[in-house]
Amino acid sequence: MSDPFDSARSGSALMLVLWSVALMAVLIGSFAFDAHIEGRITYYYRNRTKADYLARSGIEVARMLMIKQAEVEDAGEEAEGDDEDRWLDAAKRLHQGQDIRGLIEPLGEGDIILDIVPEPARRNVNLLKEEDWERILEVSNVPEPRWAELIESVQDWLDADDEARADGAETEDYYSTLESPYTAKNGPLDTVGELLLVKGFSRAIVFGGPLDDIENENGEPLMVTGIEDLLTTYGDGKVNINAASARVLMTLPDVDDLVAGAIIEEREGALLEEGSDEDTSFKDAGDLMARVPDLNPDVRSHVTVDSSIFRITSTGRVGGVTRRVWCIAEHDRGQLQFLRWREE
Repeated sequence: MSDPFDSARSGSALMLVLWSVALMAVLIGSFAFDAHIEGRITYYYRNRTKADYLARSGIEVARMLMIKQAEVEDAGEEAEGDDEDRWLDAAKRLHQGQDIRGLIEPLGEGDIILDIVPEPARRNVNLLKEEDWERILEVSNVPEPRWAELIESVQDWLDADDEARADGAETEDYYSTLESPYTAKNGPLDTVGELLLVKGFSRAIVFGGPLDDIENENGEPLMVTGIEDLLTTYGDGKVNINAASARVLMTLPDVDDLVAGAIIEEREGALLEEGSDEDTSFKDAGDLMARVPDLNPDVRSHVTVDSSIFRITSTGRVGGVTRRVWCIAEHDRGQLQFLRWREE
């Protein structure tokens, strides 16, 4: 006859074993999960480090292209490269005052993606006249009733005196009365983003987005495209016609979307036969006026083909991880002087 206590003890032992096995399974699963997560984190940071180095290497590629475009300038029309010289076309574009966008250079396990854009492809915000501002705000879909406040407020921000214009703002009458008061700069902007400090300039107006206090015909917030992509704080105020976007070109006197499109087609050689290597960039303001008929004569004094300051964006990409270096650099005799630098 079996002892009931022995059966109970056997059952307890079995339950203990089962609980132990279950606990071990949980622990092993937890360790495996932790190891997986740590492996993914290590993988991410390894790729992030590689992407960082690739992005920085892209700035050196830009430096090399600046040097090479000077060599193209020295060689003049005779500049030619062999089949190995994959950089020549990019260097020629820089020499012609044009931009480089989306240049991809495979390197190791990843890629460098490089943009080099002449900074005078934008309007210098510190040198704009009232009529320039009106065209910029119109292109960006900012309602005309807002123009006077925006224009006069930025004029008050830039000028040296403390006397506010009728629709403008100075420290005493406006900025000092804010919940977090500050003073008007009474000097040039250092960055385009500084416009956010100026009366009337919301994030939507500067960077684009809905104006919550104004509705469109459908009763929805009015969308504006933003002005940040049109502006810079560098240069002499003239627009590089070989690199400016259609939106920037439309801020020139009497240039609408059709005329802007015609300028871009002409400079890019859109009407040439495919495969042609003819240089169709504009040589100077006179060349623009001759090749694009019926331009307002005032355009001539607003444009240039020269650039010594460039906006360089270098993106390193490895295994789905990207890192970006953005800078404004001045090129002088083969040297790059960095005026601004940001890593993302």
